[in-house]
Amino acid sequence: MRIFSFFSDFLNRNRTKSRAIYGAIAIVAILMAIVLFGLISRFSKTDSTPIPIALVAPLSGEEAIAGEEMVHSVQMYLDTVNQKGGINGHPLKLLTFDDRADEKLAKQEAPAIVNSPAVVVLGHRSSALSEAGGKVYGAAHLPAITGTANTDPVTLNNPYYFRNTYTRSTLNTVLSVYAKLVLKLDTASVIQYEKYGKKLAQEFEAAFIKSGGTIKRKLTIDTEPKQQEQSIQAIVNELAADPNPGIVYFSLRGEEEAEKLLVAIKRRGLKLPIMLGQALAREDFAKRFEQYPEERQRPGFFSDGIYATSPLLFDSGGVDAQEFADTYQKRYGKIPSYVGTKYYEAAILATVAIRNANLQVTANSRDSDRQRVYAALKKINNRNVAPLGPTGPLYFNATRNSDQPVRVAQFQKRVFVSAPQQFETIFNPERVNVQRELQAGTIVQIGNVYFWRQNVVYTGIDINHINQVDPRKSSFTSDFYLWFRYPNGVDPTNIKFPGGTNLVSSQPLFTPDAPLETDTINGLNYRLYQIRGEFKTPFNLRDYPFDQQDLAIRFQNTTTPRDRLIYVIDTFGLRLHQSNTDTEKKLYQGLQLWKFNKLQYAQEVFRTTSTEGDPRLFGINNRVDYPGLSATVTVQRRSVLFLVKNLLPLFLLTLVPMATFYFPDKISKDRPPVAVAALISGTVLLVGVNNQLPEVGYTVALEYVFYVFFGLSLFAVAIAVVSDRLTLEGYKLSAKRLDYTARIVYVLIVVLTAIVYWVVFRERIS
Repeated sequence: MRIFSFFSDFLNRNRTKSRAIYGAIAIVAILMAIVLFGLISRFSKTDSTPIPIALVAPLSGEEAIAGEEMVHSVQMYLDTVNQKGGINGHPLKLLTFDDRADEKLAKQEAPAIVNSPAVVVLGHRSSALSEAGGKVYGAAHLPAITGTANTDPVTLNNPYYFRNTYTRSTLNTVLSVYAKLVLKLDTASVIQYEKYGKKLAQEFEAAFIKSGGTIKRKLTIDTEPKQQEQSIQAIVNELAADPNPGIVYFSLRGEEEAEKLLVAIKRRGLKLPIMLGQALAREDFAKRFEQYPEERQRPGFFSDGIYATSPLLFDSGGVDAQEFADTYQKRYGKIPSYVGTKYYEAAILATVAIRNANLQVTANSRDSDRQRVYAALKKINNRNVAPLGPTGPLYFNATRNSDQPVRVAQFQKRVFVSAPQQFETIFNPERVNVQRELQAGTIVQIGNVYFWRQNVVYTGIDINHINQVDPRKSSFTSDFYLWFRYPNGVDPTNIKFPGGTNLVSSQPLFTPDAPLETDTINGLNYRLYQIRGEFKTPFNLRDYPFDQQDLAIRFQNTTTPRDRLIYVIDTFGLRLHQSNTDTEKKLYQGLQLWKFNKLQYAQEVFRTTSTEGDPRLFGINNRVDYPGLSATVTVQRRSVLFLVKNLLPLFLLTLVPMATFYFPDKISKDRPPVAVAALISGTVLLVGVNNQLPEVGYTVALEYVFYVFFGLSLFAVAIAVVSDRLTLEGYKLSAKRLDYTARIVYVLIVVLTAIVYWVVFRERIS
């Protein structure tokens, strides 16, 4: 009682003083908030000094497009790291240097990179520049990572250079064996240009001859502009005169010369098996032909069927590869090539090394920090410690190179797609009877390394419609077409759909021997199926009702390991080379509570480490990957419709406790019961909303709104009790002021809650 009396007297008799005290309290509160914010900032960020990473690339000149892609990819990954707080509070800063694809300029630029504060350098794109700059980096003990320079001496002669791709010796050996065993060609004609092309040609010739092949002819494009057209025409004439020139290898780096050569060959009507050097293995090269009338009439006229190699083909890429490509395309407006992909991964490796190096990041610690990064890079040396990138596990072998396989592709309608057969490295030869498989032809030996012949199955999951999305059952129903195109001797139909059940009958969801259509087209077997079923999928409801859900249809092959068979996305069968956004949206218009967001295909890998009880497998690396494919539809809940339907009653209930602050004295005793009744009604409403959801072990976004309402109801009850007591003690003015303050606080809390939800979920409100 004395407390109420003191409080009321203080307010009624000392208004001027109380205002002064309120002002002082406000000032003290603001100062305390500033101090608290400063302390939080100080202890949450120990130091914001940036950690510099250098990137040297052709930012100008003929190869500027590739250099731009290198910068974009690296910066995209660094931005991701920085958005999460950097490394121990240190943001990563990119320093760019232009080598213009010129060896002399690379030598001149290298000292500037060494003298910069960078703790690691990424680059160069080409091998000659990497070798030239590497001498300077190595002498200064500055670690370097290249994602594309593949000549062996880059790392062989420099312990400070690391390579996140295969070596050129491996590449040339694979090309030679591929031509002989897959394309059945044991002769080759090599077309070279400039110093780079001559060196590349020598290495290819040596590998081709070593594999048992024969170099039939060696042709050179003249470097003099006036003589170039004439020399190209002479090359075409010589190829036309030979009925069997073998595989025609373009030992070129310049896209302009390769373009002129291809135009001359195709316009002559020659149908030659052509293999491009990796420098030309980019879809941007194929787009150079868009200007020609033949290409406008039939896209791919000049490039269809041409072979090339790449560390990554997106039609056989996993979820990480698809997400990288999707993010890059949204940010920069085009699909990245292997160049951007490999430098994105180089940035991952550099960041992991920096994170593990415990850098000091001071003005005097640059050299010691570089040594720490170098030591950390050397420790990323096996699959067990490898970070994941778009192409899979990233690590360096004993020679600081990558064990990544060479992927062989073909151009189709100016798009890169996987060739029908690949070579996949054997990582667990102890599981394999190598000699038996060699005799059977399922294994290929290249040097001291063994590879599986990996058969490619072009696969499509074409969704007709999705309906009955049921978060409570964590399921959805779908009708779709499934097809395979595959070579002889392969059985891709031994598959299962995890979590899928047949809606039509008690039969299995997928019956391999009941296709809708069977045929053989262009040398490949074709099987078409139609599937209708219900599919279980994990729902993430933390953001409910502003949630996005990934509705995944996936299958797996449980009998043939992935290194012998792989399902790749049928780019053209699914029309992924076209813009189908409007068509895709129409397929999901039946989902009234959901809005279509995107459709993503990805290669799936299902892994087992079981020894299956075989004593020979005890205590060894026994990992086996099985192939699969998935189609994932991302849908966004139509939150406005949901909120109007479910939260309008709650909004009206929110007005009830607030109304109690305006009750006259005659019915003041009814204020607590009214607020409690509103609280009980809100509880019933929450139970009704929760009945629409499965049991989850976390609080969803919608529940926080109810918790705020419950808090406001209890607040109204507490204010009513205190106000009533003040009135009974004769402090009516204090009670009125308390009610007035409570009204303001109540409204502020409601508005603040709405603002918080708007800020957090404004992009998902639809």
